[in-house]
Amino acid sequence: MVEPKRHTPLLNGSLKNLFFPPEEAEYQYFLAAAGHAFPGADYLGRASWAADAAMLSYARYGARRMDDDELADNVRLTGLTLRAKIGEDPRDWNAPGTQAFLATSDDFAILAFRGTEIDDPDDGCDDLDILLVPEPEYSGSSATVLGHLALVEHLFTAPCLVHRGFQSALNRVWDQVHEHLSRYRRERPDAEICLTGHSLGGALALLTYSRFSDTKMSAFTFGCPRVGDVVFGRRVSANPGKGHYRFVNSDDLVAHVPPESALYRHAPPAGYRFDAAGRLDTASREELPADLAAVRRALQGLPADFRSHPEALGQLPAPPCLVDHSVARYCMRIADCV
Repeated sequence: MVEPKRHTPLLNGSLKNLFFPPEEAEYQYFLAAAGHAFPGADYLGRASWAADAAMLSYARYGARRMDDDELADNVRLTGLTLRAKIGEDPRDWNAPGTQAFLATSDDFAILAFRGTEIDDPDDGCDDLDILLVPEPEYSGSSATVLGHLALVEHLFTAPCLVHRGFQSALNRVWDQVHEHLSRYRRERPDAEICLTGHSLGGALALLTYSRFSDTKMSAFTFGCPRVGDVVFGRRVSANPGKGHYRFVNSDDLVAHVPPESALYRHAPPAGYRFDAAGRLDTASREELPADLAAVRRALQGLPADFRSHPEALGQLPAPPCLVDHSVARYCMRIADCV
């Protein structure tokens, strides 16, 4: 158990703070990470970088979208350079669908995927498309050169199954993701590449991690739902990279779905979970009874008319297991432990 070094007051438990990042005056990006240089930092120091990047991928101050200069200025707080914005529409990065940004330096890079947005119907469709489908195995030409990816058919082994909506969301930008990461790896063969995301973004980061065989790649996810079956979990565990660090804040509902079963398992089964006091359990796992209880609490606690009054989101309370999914709460909990 890791005890917090401080207790930063959390933003209030409103639907606004569930659905959107903080306002400009409420949070300074990468403040906690500044004292922990990413290369060589322990997992909590690196998690602080990753969590802030995951929140920054939403590119909003509250409901207002950041402009390009504001996004680039926040990235520069890390000492990194905004190298690419990845999205489905080259004319509009904020068009519906999948988004990510890549920030790089000579020593390391962060690829941060955007999570579910309440005003993006494509995200909702991807989240709800829970049918499991085969995920091909991708193999790099070596452990350090991503190169081209080859499809490997396994005729005599159980298929690796993943959430169809998450797979589809990643596949729509996969060519861009692969191109940018491959180019950076060729330029910087010894640099760490950190994949990160919150919510849906965490699922996309984990899927990306599973597709590369790279000894200097890591994945940090926050409030990530279950992505695939036990075979997918074995694939993630067998990845030669620096590992997947899965963070869960208290009773975050999204970490409980889809419920654990013979079909869906977390990868890895054990994660890093904050309790209500901000203490970090480094070997926590969610199981079916907790999954069902979290879903029941969410259904009972969510105001029925919240979509009819978007201007009142700041006053409407969210049930605790949904408030715990707030990306800002992840960033603040981790900052308190760094």
